[in-house]
Amino acid sequence: MATVFLNKSHLFYNLDKISSVNPNILVVIKDNAYGHGIFSVSKMLKEYGIKKVCVRNVDEANLVRDFEEILIFNPPANRNAINFSYAINSLTQLKKNRHPYIHLKIDTGFRRNGILEDELDEALEIVLKKEFEIRGVFSHFCCADEVGCDTFIQYDKFLKIKEKIEKFCQNHNLKRPYFHIANSASLFKLPDTLDYVRPGIAIYGGIEGFKPVMSLVADVVSVRELDSKEGCGYNKTFMSDEKIKISTIDIGYADGIPYFKNGCKLKDTVALGKISMDYMIVKGEFKKVVVFDDIKEFVKNFDTITYDILVKISPRIKRRIIESNNGNST
Repeated sequence: MATVFLNKSHLFYNLDKISSVNPNILVVIKDNAYGHGIFSVSKMLKEYGIKKVCVRNVDEANLVRDFEEILIFNPPANRNAINFSYAINSLTQLKKNRHPYIHLKIDTGFRRNGILEDELDEALEIVLKKEFEIRGVFSHFCCADEVGCDTFIQYDKFLKIKEKIEKFCQNHNLKRPYFHIANSASLFKLPDTLDYVRPGIAIYGGIEGFKPVMSLVADVVSVRELDSKEGCGYNKTFMSDEKIKISTIDIGYADGIPYFKNGCKLKDTVALGKISMDYMIVKGEFKKVVVFDDIKEFVKNFDTITYDILVKISPRIKRRIIESNNGNST
């Protein structure tokens, strides 16, 4: 059976690198920890000392509810646990919200969601009237992975809003919230990462400069010989020009591997022809096959991004934590 291995030493390396910029880390573990497995990743984060995390919804929050604070990006309106914080993505949501602990999201230029700059005064008055506690204020960059001025335009807007909210809190004797805007791609670009950083893909090693946490290993279910001029797989899109050994491994597009028609480069071999729903055929004779141990390399097979592959790796596949490259697991 295929297995996802999670390298704890790589995860801790990535956390150490981020901590060198700002030790206050609000780790994004939404969407099953970017496909890595929310239970396994949470266990390692707690061991490292992480206190605050971000999730997609209440269902995910309930799976990891013993963190000090859990920021829910897409929350309901009802009241909930005291350590749950609701991201407020619009003025309409704020008006309907009944949970007292919130993070105000500010739209500084992404234009996806968030409180608009000209809505901020009204939003703060609602906060005052409903006696909400603003635990945090944040925004999100749209172009931090590119060279350009958009990130710094957004950053400057956020600093002005930060100053306005701080003054509001001071004038009304409210606790100052913490501010966070630094995502993975902006960690080493900003002059000041403010109170907390909020990395996602960097934690998992899905961008350059960080070590990959996930490796995917499949078991071999059959081995056979392919004669010269013989094909294999659906529609025989691969035809061998020599006599070779082939192995069928127990992973396919139903497990989250992107669909391909004409082969795919794996760690130590190549897949041949079309991928099947539950299997792929690879060149050579093996007992196990490393599909990938660095998502940054595997993604080069496809016209997509590392996130897209990672989040789709099936939760049915067993996750095992390994201490380091020596393969010891827990």
